Amino acid sequence: MKKLVITISLLAGATVGYSQGIINWTDYDAAISHPATPAFSITIFGPATAGAAAINTAGNTANDFPAGTATYAGAALASGYTVGLYADTSAAAVAADVASGTPVATSAFQTGANAGTWSFATALDAAVPGLASGTSVYVELAAWSDATGSPTSYASALAHGDLAGTSLVSSGTTTLGGGGSPPATPGTLAGIGITDFTIGTAVPEPSTIALGIMGASAFLMRLRRKV
Repeated sequence: MKKLVITISLLAGATVGYSQGIINWTDYDAAISHPATPAFSITIFGPATAGAAAINTAGNTANDFPAGTATYAGAALASGYTVGLYADTSAAAVAADVASGTPVATSAFQTGANAGTWSFATALDAAVPGLASGTSVYVELAAWSDATGSPTSYASALAHGDLAGTSLVSSGTTTLGGGGSPPATPGTLAGIGITDFTIGTAVPEPSTIALGIMGASAFLMRLRRKV
């Protein structure tokens, strides 16, 4: 009986000691609207022309926070598109999550004058599965069209042939909050190198194109022999 009590106590202590990490991934319009948070706002754009390739562009426009000098010909994303957040303990792990995993959280885009941004009027917190409060994480964003198959991730959007694209992996890290008493304030996307980006159509890798040409050539040679 005593062993059972000790075991339960240890488990309870472990549960108390571990707190799910939280990240604040709100796309604020400016620190002026949210004085307690750093200035941060980016915009995600669609392709300039139909069939354009996805562009992983590092560059904010003059309307972003921090402001940049980049320009984008495509329209800012609004209804019919989803943005997803990916977070992990290394840049390589985040990239792998984007390529084949599911996002930590997703959000719809704003419309009208705020198109291309998400949840900029209220704080948007997300729990990061498997990572505790106090963990430093790298972040990457992805966005995709909801046109076919109701995709739930960047990878599934590509599989359905929907427009999709990703930001660059953040150049810095943010610290997960949520633990302690009072709970630690969740880190934000400000100051870690996340910028505007463009979505587009998936473009086959050069190796894929080469294999396709080789396959077509082999088929034509066999066909010619039969003739």
